[in-house]
Amino acid sequence: MTQPLLSYKNVSKHYNQRLVLNNINLSLEPGMVIGLLGKNGAGKTTLLRSALGLIEPDQGEVKILGELSHQLSASNKEKIGYVAQQTFGYEGFKIADALALHRSFYPNWDMQLEAKWLARFELNSDNAVNDLSIGQRQALALIMAMAYRPKLLILDEPVASLDPIARRDFMSDLFDLALDSGSGILFSSHITSDIERVASHIALIKDGELLLIDELDLIRDTVRKVSFTDSGIDLSTYQVLNQQPNSAIIYGYTGQDITGSIAINTLSLEQLFVELHG
Repeated sequence: MTQPLLSYKNVSKHYNQRLVLNNINLSLEPGMVIGLLGKNGAGKTTLLRSALGLIEPDQGEVKILGELSHQLSASNKEKIGYVAQQTFGYEGFKIADALALHRSFYPNWDMQLEAKWLARFELNSDNAVNDLSIGQRQALALIMAMAYRPKLLILDEPVASLDPIARRDFMSDLFDLALDSGSGILFSSHITSDIERVASHIALIKDGELLLIDELDLIRDTVRKVSFTDSGIDLSTYQVLNQQPNSAIIYGYTGQDITGSIAINTLSLEQLFVELHG
């Protein structure tokens, strides 16, 4: 059996007695691209930072390449790429000098990939980092995280600051990188179109709890909104993701008749997000 690149086992975390991660179980295998979808404040950043060992869970364990995330060896740290929601650093450097310094830590740096993305993001190597816009700094951080082709790439709202064209092109590259390198990618977003463009799997998080994690196509095929008038309707054979007085969002539907329902409707990923968080 292939060892997961990243695994969470029964992970919980509190801040000031508030539960921000609730019994998280998740496994990321090589070639998988997991889109972590949830509202701001749902626990996405805490979940990602715990993978990096920046936050130690109160309960459970997080492992990267078989090692506890807060006790990683130097060799495994070199196999991880990370881009935070807000990037900083290398003030006073030109882009070329910042890349040269960063590159010196990674013997497997791909110069062709660096050059391709510098051109794609229209970054001039002679420009000063101080003069870059927020979006340009984010683009530079993405290059620094990806040009050494890490085995595990963790991205926290990675393209929120990019313009729509750069965002679309980058997300396409992201999926190709995972397939070509056998890498695994976990990225958070609340932009459903970005997730649908590249993710092989979706993890839906709400109030610190993973409501659902599965293949994107399977979620599309088996999630339904069931409308009814009788609150006693039997939905026990499905996973109920959300229930209201006259409707419910269910997972695991495969075409059966549901006694008492007046409508069974498919949902796009955006509609599912709104139904769960609206």
